[in-house]
Amino acid sequence: MRTVTSKSKVRSAAVDTGNGASRATRVAGPVRAAERLDRLPDSRWLRTVMVVLFLAWLAESYDIGLIGSVLPSLSHLYHLSTGSKSLVATASTIGIVIGIAPAGWLADRYGRKRVLVGGTAGYAVLTFVTAFAGTVDELVALRLAAGIAMGAVFPLPYAYGAELCPPSIRGRFTGMADSFLSVGYFLSPLLAMLLIPSVANTFGWRVMFGLGGIPLLFAVVAWKMLPESPRWLESKGKLGEAEKVLSSIEARVRDQIGRPLPEPELDASSVLGASSAVGFGPSGTDPERRFTTPLREVFSRRFLRRSAVLWVTFGGTFFIFYSIQTFMPTVVTSMGFTLTSAFAFTAVIVGVSIPGKLLEAWLVERLGRKAVIVGFGLIAAVAALVFGLVRGGVAVLAVGGVMSFFGIGLDPAVKVYTAESYPTQIRGVATGATEGFGRLLSGIVGPAFIPPLLAVGGVAAAYSVVGVVALVAVATVTFLGEETSGRRLEDISDFKVLPRPSLLPDASRPLAA
Repeated sequence: MRTVTSKSKVRSAAVDTGNGASRATRVAGPVRAAERLDRLPDSRWLRTVMVVLFLAWLAESYDIGLIGSVLPSLSHLYHLSTGSKSLVATASTIGIVIGIAPAGWLADRYGRKRVLVGGTAGYAVLTFVTAFAGTVDELVALRLAAGIAMGAVFPLPYAYGAELCPPSIRGRFTGMADSFLSVGYFLSPLLAMLLIPSVANTFGWRVMFGLGGIPLLFAVVAWKMLPESPRWLESKGKLGEAEKVLSSIEARVRDQIGRPLPEPELDASSVLGASSAVGFGPSGTDPERRFTTPLREVFSRRFLRRSAVLWVTFGGTFFIFYSIQTFMPTVVTSMGFTLTSAFAFTAVIVGVSIPGKLLEAWLVERLGRKAVIVGFGLIAAVAALVFGLVRGGVAVLAVGGVMSFFGIGLDPAVKVYTAESYPTQIRGVATGATEGFGRLLSGIVGPAFIPPLLAVGGVAAAYSVVGVVALVAVATVTFLGEETSGRRLEDISDFKVLPRPSLLPDASRPLAA
């Protein structure tokens, strides 16, 4: 391969990072999206975009949380059997698993923004229509359809956010934004306390679903305010659009911070290995053609171990979430508490996860992804094992709160860990496949066993299974997981898309800012 470099375009400024393993070269002009985004400081623009982006989770979390809140009422009104309870509880999650994989493919093919907005609008309309369901079969069908639309949204906010955030704050922003999810989970049982005063109430559950149509307003806001991911645009060869979006972002950030932006840095080996025609990766092929199909790449030798670790971790840790969010009102009621008390207990237990996620956001950049997942997961697993043995309101709240604080609090670490582990070209499919399999285990297979376990062995049997599954996930990360904290996305995946000549202008042109 012929290698060319231009001293007029690149001025050498190699800097040892401390371990001698990597060096950087400053570039006197626009470079590819990764370097231009990763050198941006924290700014009002980034915070605004992340708030809008993760409002999708707030809207969606309410939708997920409401099924646990209406399940006791539906069970009483329609005399649901154990199997029917499981079907109603898992219908939307089944839809999510069905919808996630194709949504990831669509996001990689057509863009993050289109799929995020379209999925949000779809599940908002379907959830609203569920308020008018006349039978349990209609309700289950609508929940399944809404779940398919939700599947389009679930993995996108953290994958999207990871592509926009610089490495130093990627985990912190995801953790803080993920707390929006817990606000929605907290809101569902809180509203249920007001709208469903007893299991005999025939109207409150319909209002709960009707309120699920509000996210349609968010879809409009997101379409107007969110930029398409420049990393994705560049990976698809849409260099003109990528340049336009990047220039706009840089101009806004520069104006907000009131000073020139830092110059972007390129890995020296990438610059020196660039082809005169296109950017070539280590294998000497065009990086956009190095993949076979995205899903096959997820299971290739290159990513197989990483995928296995993430799938087990996602499934095992999120089982804690579903055991709380979907079944806590039913579990607390089975302990002898009233329905109103069950909603109050659930609201408090879920609400405790909000400070848990904020603590995770503070620790995840200091201790790393693995340490947070393992530490939080271990404490939550032990709490789950103990939860089935306690009785009395104070004990239930205390142990349930610990399980939620750490068990749901670790979720953003798992999500950003997943998004960071794959390259841009397959990030949508890979995160979708991971979350799809994880929710298949944690949101369908696991919860399907909880009603019969409660019927046969009580709360102790059900939450012993939850605790053991969580311990398996913790052990997997401990012994097989790779740390990703503070690293550039392209370095984590070992997939370097090199700068193309069209993005390396003459030295006479000023640095885009």
